[in-house]
Amino acid sequence: MEKQKICAYCKEEKKLTKEHLWPNSLHKRIYAANEQNENYFWLSRLQRTIPNEPTIKDVCAHCNNVTLSILDAYICNLFDREFINIIKFNEKISFEYDYHLLKRWLLKMSYNSARIHSAHDEKALELMLPYILGEDDNLGRSVQLFALLTYPEEVKKREIDKTITSDETIIIEPKIHRVGHILFKVPNIGQKILRVVHLRSFSFLLAFWPSAGGKAEQNDFESIITSKMNGLKLLRANKKNITLECVGIGAWMSLKDARSQFEFSNKQ
Repeated sequence: MEKQKICAYCKEEKKLTKEHLWPNSLHKRIYAANEQNENYFWLSRLQRTIPNEPTIKDVCAHCNNVTLSILDAYICNLFDREFINIIKFNEKISFEYDYHLLKRWLLKMSYNSARIHSAHDEKALELMLPYILGEDDNLGRSVQLFALLTYPEEVKKREIDKTITSDETIIIEPKIHRVGHILFKVPNIGQKILRVVHLRSFSFLLAFWPSAGGKAEQNDFESIITSKMNGLKLLRANKKNITLECVGIGAWMSLKDARSQFEFSNKQ
């Protein structure tokens, strides 16, 4: 009899199933909203677009179809209510959210992405499994969750296609969903690497701290990063909604920087 393997989430020996990086139910919504027929995925470790979505084959059926499915169902509901809309520059919105369900899903996405790419923060994300699985809400305190809105951006076509020489412009809307990192330099702390999940106009940033770390350090970081990144707001567990203003970053700049070694710096 073939020995069963260890589930990446519950860490038990079970028969493993295949899980998509992005939930299929969410993909259908995104493609319908974008009126998109062709599938394509950017894989950073290959630095190219691929036609088929990466999958993970190390998750048991219960985690995949029960525990994690609850998170996917929540995010699909949130998509229908919030993410489906493209937010315009300077527009203000009231964003309603369930703090723990949203953060658990974002961490799940980050953990899946880290395993696909053999990322440096895979172990740090693995430590968050009790929180992702809904077993320990207190563990979630070691991760700060920020939100930022990305706006449609007018760019010259030649910036996108180097063969074009005219000054003709095009509007790029934030329709591409992806998971990655940003780097942020902080005085007296050094270079902070944050996880980021982009879903249409919304960008969510996750900042990790030692579980025994002080609240003062997190407060200092919040003060610094929100003062340097226009429109960035910290989401809080004791709140269910927040007002966000779409002044963060243009869609083309966000996409272009995701495929390069871009850094947010505190330097003026």
